[in-house]
Amino acid sequence: MDCHISFDIGATTALLSQLTGVLAGFSFTAVVISVSRALDGRSAGQTPAPDSVKESLDRAMPVMVCSFLALVVTSISYGAITGDAANAGRAATEELVCTLAASVSTILMFYSIVLLLEVAEAWDAAGHGRRVLGQFVTLLSFGYICNGLADYNGVRFRGGAQPPRWEMAFIYGSFCVYALYAVAGYFLYHRLPRIGGRGVTRNRAGQITTPPGRNHTAPDHTRIVQRIATGSLLTVIACAVGVGFYSAYGGNACDTPPPGVTMAIAGAGMAVALASSVWLFLSRGPDPEG
Repeated sequence: MDCHISFDIGATTALLSQLTGVLAGFSFTAVVISVSRALDGRSAGQTPAPDSVKESLDRAMPVMVCSFLALVVTSISYGAITGDAANAGRAATEELVCTLAASVSTILMFYSIVLLLEVAEAWDAAGHGRRVLGQFVTLLSFGYICNGLADYNGVRFRGGAQPPRWEMAFIYGSFCVYALYAVAGYFLYHRLPRIGGRGVTRNRAGQITTPPGRNHTAPDHTRIVQRIATGSLLTVIACAVGVGFYSAYGGNACDTPPPGVTMAIAGAGMAVALASSVWLFLSRGPDPEG
């Protein structure tokens, strides 16, 4: 049975494997630099960092480490798909699973960058990073999952067959609703309630500062962020296990799972993107007071 599709999954996954490997290298470099600076400060006999900075670093470091590991695992998964690209049915299904892992690891990487900016007290950059990441990068990750679903449909529904209407209605409807939410959230970013963030203000020169006695007025989200990082890494590992298992035991070259399975994967991708966006929105810092 011929299940060949015009889209070259093997070439694409090979490039994506290289890209995620490069991003993993950047994440590892950030971890090494952060640890090195902390160790250099101790060896030089410097005074301990203020509690507020230490708390920010405690939040950022687990995300950075999990981001590095998640990107490495995703790169390996894409490499496995490249080796199975001749089997279009299996490769398309594995690609869809791996897009979920890539979305999670990419969001985690950008989140670690935002947290590092907060460690450096670069409040304007961190605030803008949260705004763009929470409203648009998460939307892009969901769109990427939809692209993987399209490749799956190209293999399963060939010869003029069409995917079920409910599937297409769910995908297009979800993407449109998410896009409207992202745009609305971007413009309402400074007007809706938040649940966290350190108190900051601007001095007469326009510089952002952290006033004494206001560092601990916000809830401590360290444990929540650690759980987010751990859960994200476990999700990526589960996707990698699924890709490896399906590559070995997925049946014939043209076999694909039922649409309900792939829709569950797409739904999980949407849930991850939406949850990430909501968390970044609610846990943002306060607007600097002028």
